[in-house]
Amino acid sequence: MFFPLMKVLDLDGFLELSYLPANNWENRVKTELNIYLLWPDGKSWNVQLFGKIRYGEVLRVTTADVDVKVLKSGVCLFYPTTEVLVGPLDSLPSKELWSSRIPEWRATTGFFNTDAQTSYQSEIFPLPPKANLLTFHPFIQYGEVDNYLLVLNISRDPSIKESTIEFLNSVDLKKMGKAQVKTNSATCIALDRFGYLPTDLPLFISPSMAGIPFGLGVSHNKKMLSMEHTHPPASFVLFGNRIGMQSKVKKAWFQKAGII
Repeated sequence: MFFPLMKVLDLDGFLELSYLPANNWENRVKTELNIYLLWPDGKSWNVQLFGKIRYGEVLRVTTADVDVKVLKSGVCLFYPTTEVLVGPLDSLPSKELWSSRIPEWRATTGFFNTDAQTSYQSEIFPLPPKANLLTFHPFIQYGEVDNYLLVLNISRDPSIKESTIEFLNSVDLKKMGKAQVKTNSATCIALDRFGYLPTDLPLFISPSMAGIPFGLGVSHNKKMLSMEHTHPPASFVLFGNRIGMQSKVKKAWFQKAGII
């Protein structure tokens, strides 16, 4: 499990790590931990010891606390561990320390400026190299707001590759446009240029890359920030084969959209 710090647009990013367990039956370690900063350069994962954290502490990091070079792809990762890491690495570490499941062990990640702040409960597991993205996006705001799609992708492989994301209206399957997204990056795409109407339900599809999609809103006067992400189709399946159902849902919409 890794915790992202992101930098997009002219916003500052922040991350709050809490060494406070999500429950009292998993991850009972209470020793002082190393906090490593990891970032990709396309060939390897670079490693830097950022600091240490003790049980019960909360660590807040902002983009002002790290070198500009580590945020070249828009994102860097923080990784708590008892081990000593020596970089560069060919792949992200596989050992999980903060890895509770009921509920997940989460941090807080987001963006801020002088007047506003927005965040979400963040943790990220490396995404599979052969995957795709399908999401409905009801987060476009109308009025004095600029709307963006933020796609966060992290893979174990440090390579940074481009993929295409298609923008459609799910109501009539009209294709609104395309854009490029990247692996091991936080890609920010302006949405207002696609011309979605309030009666539309935007549909975004990337047939060759998975990612976490966020709706990011910034008011024209910069005094309002909003951030929300959608969940994969499997999240809405209560029983049975959730992943199998997700595959069927994706396949049906890909076929409707004529993407694959």
